[in-house]
Parts: sequence; C-alpha cells; structure tokens
Amino acid sequence: MKKAYYYISKSNDPYYNITLEDYLYRQLRSLETIYFLWINRPSVFMGRYQHAEAELDVEYLQKRGIALLRRTSGGGTVYHDEGNLNFSVIKNGEESKGFDLAACPQSVQSALAKKGVEVVRSPRGDLRLGGLKVGGAAEAMTRGRLLYHICLLFDTDLEELDRILTVAPGTKARSRVASVRSKVTNLRPTLPLGYTIADFQTLILDELRDIEEDLTPLILDDEVEEYIQRKRAEQFEHPDWIHSSIGKAKES
Repeated sequence: MKKAYYYISKSNDPYYNITLEDYLYRQLRSLETIYFLWINRPSVFMGRYQHAEAELDVEYLQKRGIALLRRTSGGGTVYHDEGNLNFSVIKNGEESKGFDLAACPQSVQSALAKKGVEVVRSPRGDLRLGGLKVGGAAEAMTRGRLLYHICLLFDTDLEELDRILTVAPGTKARSRVASVRSKVTNLRPTLPLGYTIADFQTLILDELRDIEEDLTPLILDDEVEEYIQRKRAEQFEHPDWIHSSIGKAKES
C-alpha cells in the first residue's frame, strides 16, 4: 500500500511511546510510510550504543524521578519534556540504494519556513536555527525499512536539559558512541505570540498533507496494546536493556 499514514499519540508515557514507535516500525511493514507525532513527560533517551554514566548525571535523574530509556537507534542522548515534539518517519525502501535522510525533516523545515523561521540541516543531520541546535535526529534500518526520528525543541526546559546532560566531574565511564555536545535553543520564541506546541504539531501535519497526496489517519486495533504491554516489559522498561553493556566502551 503506497498511501501515507499518520498517528498522534494520546499518551505522554515515554515507555509507551517508544514501544508504540517500535510497533509501527516492526509490525506494520505493509504500510509504506507512517508519520508519528508524540510528546513525553520528562525523560532521557540514550542512543543504542551509549552508557548512562558517560552521558548524564544518573544520580540527579534518579532523585528527580525522571525516566531513563535506551533507543534501538544510534545517535546521542536527548532530554524530552512536554515542550519537546517528537517526529518519527517510518518508510519502506531498498537499502541497497540507501535512504534519503535529508528528506525526512524537510516537512518540518518547510512548515517553519511558512512562519518565517529558517532551520537548516547540519552535516551531522541535526536541525539548526542560527547555528544553535533545535532538533537532534537518529535512525535505524532493518530489512529495507527506515526508522528516522527527531526531537524538536519547541519550549523545552533548557536549564533542566543542561543539568541532566552534564556528567559529574571525574567520571571515567565512556560510551561506545559518545554524544556530541551542542548549544541548543527553543523554536517557541521565533513563532507568533501565544503559539503552542499543539499549533506546531498542526503546522507540521498541514505540511505533510501538502506533501502526501493521500495522508490518512492510522487506526490501530487491540493488537497494538497487547504488543506494547509485552514489549515494554520485556525490553524498553527492563533494566537489563536500559543498562546493557552494549553501550559501554571497553577499557583501553
């Protein structure tokens, strides 16, 4: 089926949303293109090949009761809260020909351009506004299917972001793939007064409708809830996955 679908999560539970994204990616392969929009309560997402102690202040995170998760995609560690809009693009293709990653955030860029806001994609694949990072992207690919996701800083608590992602002095732990630290900013101050994250989400959806000839809301059946409850317990919420040694660099 060539038509494109979209789904907006009704939950702000990060474990629920990452597992739902996994379901859309792995279980709905018959759907050519899916766009997924989601907002989480405060949480931290590590890349697959990262080690928590090397990327963030774990003790502070625990004191604040903030969830820690590990993605199946690569990339660096990012902070989510209710001021952060997550945008996922899931597509089928031919891995031998490669996927056009630069095309994935173009709907976001085009939507913002209509509001007079110019964001550019850096050589590293993130989105920048005036040289400051407003969106960190990561991707995974398996058997001709792409999962691309970007966390967009709309009105995120940047002080909390900086506090959490500051590693304690003297930390010797290292990740197999370390995060590249960048100065960040929010999109909210560049948009009209009173503009909300819901407005921003609608702006992106309207742009997708212009791009896709037949953009259709995705209706999920009861199977997805069964998958989420099982998969989040077995993987995404399980300490063995979150603190797996897969991300820890070997001592030299």
